[in-house]
Amino acid sequence: MKNQSLYQLFKDSRLAQVATPLGKSLRGSGKIAPTHQILFAPKGSSSRSEYGLKTPLPKQVGVSHIVMNSMDNSNGIPDVEKFSSPHYNRLKFQESGIVLKKSHGNANPLFAWDTSKTVNNSSSVEDDSLLSQLNLGMNANLNNIKKVLKANPTLAKDFKLWLLKKSPESIVFKIPSKLEQLLKEFLSSPENVNKHRSSLNDLTRKFGKVSTRSSPRVVQGTGGLSYNQKGRLNNTPNGVKHGVIAPGRLVGDREATIGGFVASVNERTTILQNNFINNAPGKHARQFVLPFKVSEAELTPSGGVRMYADGVRVGSWIQRTESGPSYANRSNYVASNPNFGSLSERNSRDAEALENLLGLVSKNKS
Repeated sequence: MKNQSLYQLFKDSRLAQVATPLGKSLRGSGKIAPTHQILFAPKGSSSRSEYGLKTPLPKQVGVSHIVMNSMDNSNGIPDVEKFSSPHYNRLKFQESGIVLKKSHGNANPLFAWDTSKTVNNSSSVEDDSLLSQLNLGMNANLNNIKKVLKANPTLAKDFKLWLLKKSPESIVFKIPSKLEQLLKEFLSSPENVNKHRSSLNDLTRKFGKVSTRSSPRVVQGTGGLSYNQKGRLNNTPNGVKHGVIAPGRLVGDREATIGGFVASVNERTTILQNNFINNAPGKHARQFVLPFKVSEAELTPSGGVRMYADGVRVGSWIQRTESGPSYANRSNYVASNPNFGSLSERNSRDAEALENLLGLVSKNKS
């Protein structure tokens, strides 16, 4: 077989689409940044070994999403494990329709170009710093800076010669603000400075680094969580959608899990739900699925998601946890006002029934 034929076979195979893992641990806690590519291996794909695995996978593993470190080893057992949590968290976040909010001063990485308003109006300190001219982030440590300076041993000499041609009066007067601007202009030119080269390890986050030597530079992005645009109207069969209602579970007085993420919840909006859950006989708090209104989801500079939500006290949500005809004929959560205003604007009948059930308000009001 010629080399060109082997190259074409390898290029068209699924093995060529598998990225090199960034770490050895296949799964575990404490990893914010994904380190392995998640592969979908159904029964037919597993039997044909389309991903280059030398040993057939067990039935429980080979019909789902997997992650792997190697195709084979000395024992004939590939380092493969069933794991799909980040994949489904991303899908659940997309299905909710939540729009990720960017931090102020940073351009949207999906819709950023030279003439966009987000770039022209951006006054970020990071974009205007000396470290950004060297392809280093604001959280770069001293070792990274020394490494770049070591790659440019004649940096000071070259800057003086460049300054002598560009602005000789600055050498005499030595105005700090002007010298700083000239230094940024000198460092921005790739012909003058050997800058830090970005690698795949630069995608790792603060608490999910592959090694201690990986660069702390942050490459901001949405990670495929959401491609929705802020302010865009979403039409539904019932009209324009004004908010996002997502199911979740209370894990604390001020925390709830929504779509695989932990969200901060306004405690005042979940008082009735907490009282009912804590006093439910023979049931655990995690058994109750409650509706939440997601007010904001922000993408942090370290790559995490900071989410804020409020409890929704409309609709017959308690009937979803009870057995009987009411549970079989349950309806969706219905809000009288799509803008979700104050309690007086909502369905007062459902609110009164919930208060009477919890024993907070007397049934006979006089």
